[in-house]
Amino acid sequence: MGAPAKKDSCCKMVMKFLFSHIGLCSMVVLYSVAGGFIFEHLEKNNEQQICYDARAEYEPMESKTISSTMKIFYDYGGAITTNASRELMIIQIQSVLQTFRNNTLAIAYDGSWCGLYGKDNGPNYKWSWAGAVLFSVTVITTIGYGHIAPKTVWGRLVCIAYAVLGIPLMLLCLANLGDALADIFRFIYAKICCCGCFKGKKKSKESNNKVMSMKDSGSSNTGQWDSDKQGLTGATNASPASSTEFTRISTSSPTDSMDMSDTRKLRPTSSNSSRGKVKIVPLDLKKNDPVILDDDSDSDDDDDDIDEKITVPLTITMIVIGGYIFGGAVLFGLWEGWDWLQSAYFCFITLATIGFGDVVPGTDFENPQAQAQLLLGSVYVLFGMAILSMCFSLMQEEIVAKARWIGQKLGLVDKEADD
Repeated sequence: MGAPAKKDSCCKMVMKFLFSHIGLCSMVVLYSVAGGFIFEHLEKNNEQQICYDARAEYEPMESKTISSTMKIFYDYGGAITTNASRELMIIQIQSVLQTFRNNTLAIAYDGSWCGLYGKDNGPNYKWSWAGAVLFSVTVITTIGYGHIAPKTVWGRLVCIAYAVLGIPLMLLCLANLGDALADIFRFIYAKICCCGCFKGKKKSKESNNKVMSMKDSGSSNTGQWDSDKQGLTGATNASPASSTEFTRISTSSPTDSMDMSDTRKLRPTSSNSSRGKVKIVPLDLKKNDPVILDDDSDSDDDDDDIDEKITVPLTITMIVIGGYIFGGAVLFGLWEGWDWLQSAYFCFITLATIGFGDVVPGTDFENPQAQAQLLLGSVYVLFGMAILSMCFSLMQEEIVAKARWIGQKLGLVDKEADD
């Protein structure tokens, strides 16, 4: 019996960790890293093979183009020609070159030497590990730049399976992490940005709860205790009236603070008294004596209520999104050499999950920092999606609060029922 219980406990602990904030973030990172290794293994060798195939189609077209051009020169007598024949020669040469250009673009050959892939003076792999990681991130975040795509059968099948598992995982992580970041940001906004917003209201509420003015004379106090005595003695008919003692205790100072729960103390009499005796101790309160209620239990609840009522304005969340886009624009502008508009355009298209793919970091493979730029792009996308999820959560709360306020002002929402 001990072994199965221990096994169930371990399983619960593992599941609890996996679905925590740290667990979900770790799973997304590991999933992206694993996707980088998988797609690199499936597509890297095929990329070089595609280069060889394109080179094999390009070389005959190149030879044919050279032969056609030389034939045109021979047919029209070389450089010694008339103006009419020279015009015809130019037209034919242009036709040959246009055909060569269109065929070269059709086979997507860039003139690389395929045997030098991965070497110092050769072309760099698009399907490097860093490039595959960026591709994996764009798949699970549904951005899909499209600057590289799997070409093999197994690569495409694995991409489908990878997206089917990765997209729900990413959405779950964003929802979980977005709520957590929203709570943190809301707390920071409440304690730092608007630390004095609710201070006056809170102090006023506490003073009203703790200080009460009692307008009561000594005779009325006596009458109150007499009525209480009658209630107690009347409820117990078995005990005679003489078995209950009443003692008046005067306060040491008219302004002493005391707990309201101590205004009536029921305590047993001495040991030689009968079992049913109780001593009712009234307090000798003066007129208009303030009574301080030591009710600190509600202070924490008041803090919670205040924190729950705080919503972050839409302007603040928009500033956060704009600041993240601006920071990314500066960073990629320095790394890639883009102008500020192109950098900001890339950051916005990325965070909006539009992903045109016309501007992608790390595509200048002649740059030795291209691999680092690809990894930086992956990190920027992951953090950006988390920040965007947090801002969407805060904006949703603010919009709902504003809509509720408008509904209450128009009489469409009952304030008491809403509270």
